[in-house]
Amino acid sequence: MVGFAIGDALGMPAQFLSREQITRYYGRPLTTFARAHEGHASQFLPKGSYTDDTQMMLATAECLVEYGRMDPSRQADALLSWYLNTAPHRTPMRANELACKHLAAGKAWTKSGVFSGGCGAAVRMPPVGLLYFRSREALVRAALDDCIITHTDPRAKAAAVAVAYLVARLVQSGEHCSPGDQVLEVADCAHSIDSDMAAMLRWVTQIVHLRPEEALFEIGTSSDSLEVVPAAVYCFLKHPRQFAGAVLAAVNAGDAADSVAALTGSFVGALAGLEALPKDWRDEIEDCDILVAVAEQLAAVTESQGARAATR
Repeated sequence: MVGFAIGDALGMPAQFLSREQITRYYGRPLTTFARAHEGHASQFLPKGSYTDDTQMMLATAECLVEYGRMDPSRQADALLSWYLNTAPHRTPMRANELACKHLAAGKAWTKSGVFSGGCGAAVRMPPVGLLYFRSREALVRAALDDCIITHTDPRAKAAAVAVAYLVARLVQSGEHCSPGDQVLEVADCAHSIDSDMAAMLRWVTQIVHLRPEEALFEIGTSSDSLEVVPAAVYCFLKHPRQFAGAVLAAVNAGDAADSVAALTGSFVGALAGLEALPKDWRDEIEDCDILVAVAEQLAAVTESQGARAATR
């Protein structure tokens, strides 16, 4: 979760920009936290600040901690609270805004989602993967229940499941695991939901040898789930245990840099742990104490559920 927020904050000033514009506005590729340039939608944020991606991910984690499971009606309440009580919003995705407007108008969580293939649901999924890593079936159900509150397109559903399941697999991995094999397993899991997402994930495992500039140009880094999740997976596979290298590759591709870098950070963090995150970035990220505390609470809930299951 801390890795997610760091990636989000590093990508914040690069959001909406091309690779060339990043260099033009900041003088060189980004290498650490920066304040967004004048005229940017996030120019009001101090450096080290995260965007709506982390706000929604954190709201999801807090909801899971409070109720001990994915309760989609409570999750919808948490997202609605974010929408109504956060000011100003931090570059929120359109589908999330529309879904929250539907919730505010009284629609049930089963009817609030919009047909969008954006990544606004996928970025909420790392805590789902952390809680449900012991059961693939329960994880898929929880990810889909959370996803359809805002997004009903099969691409968004497959992206949500892919993110949750990859985090779940990585958090169980040992030192000698093969991240590429785990991505292929994730692709198999997502295939029945959206074959295009599965195909993209499989293809990414075959182009890791390419330079980030070339690979991310081919994959794309728009906010479409079919680009954001494969792009993040590529950056992770390129540097699976090197947090800075992985996340900065995502950041400097621009466009949906915050979302791609956030997911990249969550994947590297799930595999390599908190100590793999540079200490100066951990110290500077907004609300680090809160992020760590909620992550620890979620881990405690997960351990408690595991202990109960072992005694049955």
